[in-house]
Amino acid sequence: MAKNKLLSMHNVGIVVKSLDDAISFFTELGLKLEGRQTIEGEWSGRVTGVDSQVVEIAMMVTPRWTQSA
Repeated sequence: MAKNKLLSMHNVGIVVKSLDDAISFFTELGLKLEGRQTIEGEWSGRVTGVDSQVVEIAMMVTPRWTQSA
């Protein structure tokens, strides 16, 4: 894949059918997997508005670019 110019992305939540496929896709775009875990309980229900959920999440980050002055 050609080098991209994606510099940053903030607070994006995307529901996907396959988390493994999504991680592969976003890795191809240049993002890096920072962490992956399952969340559930009161906090996740309060944040999303959906009670009694169990969700597997992946945190992906864009490359950290430094710009010269």
